[in-house]
Amino acid sequence: MERVAVPALAAACAGAAIVWIMRRAAPPPPPPPPTMAAIVARANKCHVETAWATPAPKQGEVLIRVHATSVNRLDCNQRAGKTPVPPGVTEVLGLEAAGVVVGVGSGDVGGLAAGDEVMALLPGGGYAEYVCVDHVTVMRKPHGLSWAAAASVPEAWLTAYKLVHLVGHVSAGEVVLVHAAASGVGIAAVQLIVAAGATALVTVGTRDKLELLTSRMGATGGAVRHEGPWLETIKAMLPKGCKGIDVVLDPVARDYAAQNLDILGVDGRWVLYSLLSGPALPDEQAKAFFGSMAKKRISLLATTLRTRPRPYKSTLVHRFARDVLPKLASGQMVHLIDTTFRGLEHAQSAHELMESNANAGKIVLELDH
Repeated sequence: MERVAVPALAAACAGAAIVWIMRRAAPPPPPPPPTMAAIVARANKCHVETAWATPAPKQGEVLIRVHATSVNRLDCNQRAGKTPVPPGVTEVLGLEAAGVVVGVGSGDVGGLAAGDEVMALLPGGGYAEYVCVDHVTVMRKPHGLSWAAAASVPEAWLTAYKLVHLVGHVSAGEVVLVHAAASGVGIAAVQLIVAAGATALVTVGTRDKLELLTSRMGATGGAVRHEGPWLETIKAMLPKGCKGIDVVLDPVARDYAAQNLDILGVDGRWVLYSLLSGPALPDEQAKAFFGSMAKKRISLLATTLRTRPRPYKSTLVHRFARDVLPKLASGQMVHLIDTTFRGLEHAQSAHELMESNANAGKIVLELDH
């Protein structure tokens, strides 16, 4: 039998008791209506459907009345027709949400019940008044997080946790370069890197964003991409005796490929998690790409989250909820929201803000209920 420390056991019992009391005290949520408002892509724009069929939870799923959702780059790509919807996934946009459970499907739902306040990673469907989701990607919302924060944590922080710990395997003493570091994923990754005892260097779009990352998030330094190639600036910041970056977290791809190859040290890890500048290398660079990779024994680790299998997502959510979510709720780690829009009808404006690259942190859509 596994031993549990008395304080931990007491805290767990107290938490369970609070949940039970709140369930008993709170009136049951009203049943969902047959239709709802939802956002889908039409003619490459966010379109409000006012009578979309409300989903019903299947086995192992819960139905959530959405209080807030958040904008992610993949939402923009889907809306613009650049990323197809995976088979079996709703065409309603939205990869994360927070709200109240109003229904549960048959079978195991992880102890969740109507009235529970939750936050969830979604394959789609968050830009709506209601969303169904597999219970394994649902987390209980800590009291220390607002609806806006809870809705915008899952995609960015779970992605960052995966990049840093499950794919990049960042360890103490290493030097990690984070591209697009003022994004939601970047801000989370920098903090996770520093917490792991590693050094975080960054590339960003403006001086203000660089100041944010170095003064508040723990980055040691970085470069502004609009001021020219970042390679020499980052090289000058390497610790004494360091011959190259150990890990690069890269959502950019094509435009940064040559500089990544140069800055990475022998046995470096190049974690590729998006293709913002395109997937294809220029012809001249492509000719030498594999040779350059082999010369330094660089590992290219391409990764996505949306299409990962259920067991992987379950493990990821469990580890994150255990290791990081309490630190976010207590303020030990910082979750940054750039802009909050009130109402689903502002989804297009929210997308345009993200595509302008002006934001530092997450963009949230709160719903009126």
